[in-house]
Amino acid sequence: MNTTLTSVELPDLPPQITSRYITLSDRDDLNVHILEALPDTNNDPSTSYPLILLLHGFPELAYSWRKVLVPIANAHQGYHVVAPDLRGYGHTTTLMGSSHQIQYEDPLSSFHMLNIVEDVCSLVRALGYSSVAMLVGHDFGSPLAGHCVVAHPELFTSVVFMSAPFVGVASPSSPQASTEGASDKAKERPIVSLGPDLATALATLQPPRKHYMAYFSTPSANADMLGQGGKALHDFLGGYFSMKSGAWVGNDTHPLPSASSPSPSISELAMDLATLPEYYIMPLHESMPEVIARHVAQVTWPKAEAGVYAAEFGRTGFQGGLNYYRSALSPPPPERIAQLRVLAGRRVEVPAAFISGARDWGVYQTPGAERKMREVVCSSMQNEDFVLIEGAGHWVQQEAPEMVVRELVRFLGKVKAL
Repeated sequence: MNTTLTSVELPDLPPQITSRYITLSDRDDLNVHILEALPDTNNDPSTSYPLILLLHGFPELAYSWRKVLVPIANAHQGYHVVAPDLRGYGHTTTLMGSSHQIQYEDPLSSFHMLNIVEDVCSLVRALGYSSVAMLVGHDFGSPLAGHCVVAHPELFTSVVFMSAPFVGVASPSSPQASTEGASDKAKERPIVSLGPDLATALATLQPPRKHYMAYFSTPSANADMLGQGGKALHDFLGGYFSMKSGAWVGNDTHPLPSASSPSPSISELAMDLATLPEYYIMPLHESMPEVIARHVAQVTWPKAEAGVYAAEFGRTGFQGGLNYYRSALSPPPPERIAQLRVLAGRRVEVPAAFISGARDWGVYQTPGAERKMREVVCSSMQNEDFVLIEGAGHWVQQEAPEMVVRELVRFLGKVKAL
């Protein structure tokens, strides 16, 4: 495994943050771009600090963690904090090189959750570590973090899920995560399956609807969101970040009624989901940019920050990130089936926490997910470690970084004391 020191120029990065690449030779020479921070008192490059790994979601980058990297690195006796651009994102590239934009027709198996898990574990080894003090995942990075700790509990000391509850590893024979060994009460709580029955039920509503993950899985989603690039792409991303933030008036979040229903019908689930904002349950014949343009009259997301994402996704396209959703809704590769069956019976055994914005619908978009995470999958999660930060929305580590740092450092202190 080789490391290069070529940096990527990104605005508003504190000088304590380093940008570099690490090539993972055991992952077909995946060239991973990382942002990292060490304690500001570190004058000896040979000093080793516990590793903390931060996994971003969609449409995000390692850059999404820029406001928390340094404060966490300086906490306690110091940490080595690393945020990678995941496979398919940003400046992380494969053998095909940085000039290759991922296409819808490219092989999907590379983006299967367990393949990304192997990327993460390989990165840990390439950084010179045999354990991770805390693994943090936001948005799609949350289920990725969950799969990591379930598949490799010996490698991860603790885990923090952000903005998306982790409900366990889905069995390849079922679209829902396994509840083997759970109590009958917990088994009764529904977890939405995004299968054809629900898609049909949503499409028959008036007005007809579709789930955003189904839209993200279509051949047109990448081109829709890229648009003509330039200002249109910048405006779309600024609007998308704004609409899912705590500043948007439509994010008055609460558990959906079907979360407490023992056995809601598909039609009841569809009607319940249809009360979510349209960035989750979309009009059947609209694209995501059309949804955002109709709802966001004023962009509240900082223009400069939106410009960074627009420049990066304008260069790479969105297809790499969209393939994570496509893979989640597709049958697993045959070579993954046996592994998935083993993992589907496991729970999170390491200390776990959950952090989200209190105005983030991601907590409740899947009825029953939050309760299943707390009562079944992470049954040792303590009430004080389920944190909803007032005023913040989906992008909580960017909207309320000081509060996120405070909660992460507090949780780290608990884990260190065990």
